[in-house]
Amino acid sequence: MRVKSKDWFGIILIAIGILWIADNFLFFDFNLRELLFSWHTIFIIIGLVLLSNSRNSTIGIIFIVIGAFGMLNSFAPFNLHFRFRDYWPILLIIIGFLILSRKKNVPITVQTKEETKDQTGNQESYYGDTIDESMVFNSCNRLITSENFKGGRISAVFGSVKLNLYNAKLAAGENYLDLTCVFGGCEIIVPKNWKVIVNVTSVFGGFDDKRYLTSDSNYIEGVLIIQGTVLFGGGEILTY
Repeated sequence: MRVKSKDWFGIILIAIGILWIADNFLFFDFNLRELLFSWHTIFIIIGLVLLSNSRNSTIGIIFIVIGAFGMLNSFAPFNLHFRFRDYWPILLIIIGFLILSRKKNVPITVQTKEETKDQTGNQESYYGDTIDESMVFNSCNRLITSENFKGGRISAVFGSVKLNLYNAKLAAGENYLDLTCVFGGCEIIVPKNWKVIVNVTSVFGGFDDKRYLTSDSNYIEGVLIIQGTVLFGGGEILTY
């Protein structure tokens, strides 16, 4: 069962609290503050968030491995004299190979009924009823035209996602859209008659509801629930 990003955030806070108390009472002989606010801790957190919000776990595992290796290097028994500034270009090489391999696996035309993509200007039309997009050091601009949109998952890590749902129709009942932004941004455009509930946890970031709503708005039957985490990033929901 996949753990939600909000659950991961709670687990991380509990672990940090326990370790901090242990450090204050000298149960462990290391500088916890220096360990927490370091590049390898940030990498591990990003990796956990990616694992919990994307079907493609490769990049998440890479972030965790690099972060864990750097963290072990902070302890005397495991000190390997590893300096991140010497080896960080390896991360660029790995990301480059991932981008190349992803392009090779994408067909030129997709003709399935559930999902069809079509390039329209700077937007890419998307006809599927659910969406699953993960942008890492990348960006996308999706125009959703589904007649029965049911939500899905989107994540932006050092990237951005723009989701235009203005021409889409929402499915009946509750439809969940899981959102994760880590050092990234997200913009979601919805019609005026959509009922939207925002339940996003923000840490050193924010997610703003900038829709213009009136008291006489005639909402459709379905509801879109946006949930997830924004960490060192930002997002907004708009309407025309």
